[in-house]
Amino acid sequence: MRARALFVVALFALSGCAVGQSPSAPSPASPSAVVATTAPVSSPPATPSASTGPSSASPTPSPVKTTAKPPAKPTVPNASGAVNVTSFGQAHFASPTGRIWCAMDEDGTLCHFPRGMKMTKVPTSDEVCPGEGLDVTGVNVSDEVGYFCSGGVESLPQTDGEYTDWWQSRGWPSVNYDGWTLATLPYGKKLRLGDFVCESQNIGITCGNPMTGQGFRVALAGVSLIE
Repeated sequence: MRARALFVVALFALSGCAVGQSPSAPSPASPSAVVATTAPVSSPPATPSASTGPSSASPTPSPVKTTAKPPAKPTVPNASGAVNVTSFGQAHFASPTGRIWCAMDEDGTLCHFPRGMKMTKVPTSDEVCPGEGLDVTGVNVSDEVGYFCSGGVESLPQTDGEYTDWWQSRGWPSVNYDGWTLATLPYGKKLRLGDFVCESQNIGITCGNPMTGQGFRVALAGVSLIE
């Protein structure tokens, strides 16, 4: 389904870890008690008797089967705790890494794909914007959720940009990315503009309309539509 693109932000890019656990060492075996006997000189020496203590051999533990927990399906963030920037009309911001760029206004919200994002679920430009000679570069939500196409860079979430004045008084950090200094939405923070809310997390940027339940998540791992 093709959604109406509201405004064009820039396309730029992303990121990318593992954990392991060492088994505990087995307890040392208890020493064996040995009983010996003495035989006449003409007879061969007696063989020690078998151990009366526990076996020194450690039992081999049975393999434990583990099932990987699938990632939770994203949901539209609620407005609780969100910074209300509706009075600014528009708000542009970047993820803390600088790789995801987003824009909000009262009609909707969009985010551009980060560079290197998995595109397995993204439709082709022939499906989204046939005959326009553009690439599918992002996802948006307004009355519905869908993808959009764009051309060159027309606006950026630069700290001195027209649509980052909401950021000026927040005291939040900026990030230097690809030659630009960008205003960021820190992890754990949310913005609200009109009916739309965006939340920044280390798993991506999630935006949508809490009243309709429609939105999206953009991350290096790919795009998830929330419908």
